[in-house]
Amino acid sequence: MAKEQNKNKDKTGWWFSASYTVEMAYVMAVFCMVMVILIQQAYRIHDETKSGMKLFEAVEQLRHDEDEREKEIEAQIQQNFGLMLSMEGKKLELDKGILRIKGQYSGQQRGKTWSLEISNRVYAPEEFLRMMAALKQLEERYERKLQEGNAP
Repeated sequence: MAKEQNKNKDKTGWWFSASYTVEMAYVMAVFCMVMVILIQQAYRIHDETKSGMKLFEAVEQLRHDEDEREKEIEAQIQQNFGLMLSMEGKKLELDKGILRIKGQYSGQQRGKTWSLEISNRVYAPEEFLRMMAALKQLEERYERKLQEGNAP
């Protein structure tokens, strides 16, 4: 009887029933499926984050642009976009108005449309300087009342 048990052992000296092999095949299939889903979600998050950052960069460059280079900035951002892992059909649109700059980015991910829009005011340092000058005048006008603590 001892000789029959030795026939069923492999080179390592361990003997396993066939059910462990079948069960492990199911476990490995589930594990591989979970890993594929996690990697796809990581790709999606990577692409959405990268798209948002590039759109923000484009809006900020256009916001501070004084040379009216809207198309040049848009082309530069499109050219330097880099590798996208799951997003296709990407489209960047920038619109510079008188007071606001609006940027929109859209793309396709596994049949679903993803888009992001960022809007910001045009950079106008002269407005800030005017406000600071007005505050300085108010401070000078009401200096005594400010010191007493009963300024309007």
